[in-house]
Amino acid sequence: MKVALAADQTERLLAALERAGVKEIGGQLFGEQLAPSDFRVTELTVQSRPGTFARFIVDLLQAAKDSIRFFDRTEHRYTRYNYIGEWHSHPSFAVHPSGTDAATMRQLVQDAQFAGTFAVLMIVRLDAETLTSGAWVFDPQGNERRVLLEVELERQ
Repeated sequence: MKVALAADQTERLLAALERAGVKEIGGQLFGEQLAPSDFRVTELTVQSRPGTFARFIVDLLQAAKDSIRFFDRTEHRYTRYNYIGEWHSHPSFAVHPSGTDAATMRQLVQDAQFAGTFAVLMIVRLDAETLTSGAWVFDPQGNERRVLLEVELERQ
């Protein structure tokens, strides 16, 4: 599986990370399926309320509103535009899912109301001007693996 973060969304991500500083921050990933197992994140949401230096908690109300806005804008064409997953920062830790992160994603994809076939977890960290990132895919069958994440940057 390949997931690409569009350049404008990378800029949005960098701005959010700079604002959050040492606090964890996160949101959702929405986008377009380009080909089988090939996705482009066209919308990265940013939760307005950051977490602490060691924890990020999803604001479910904001997440629901962000989802509704995305699906309305893409005219509910779910086979092309859909939820891809979640993201959050680890400003004080490695960009690898914690036990809590992995358990949360497993719980999400195994929930009876989850309509997808997978969810990606992207974890990022900004050190000075260097963005470090990693992404993992989780599916309802209990599989999880690292995926190729391409981060596009604006060309100056």
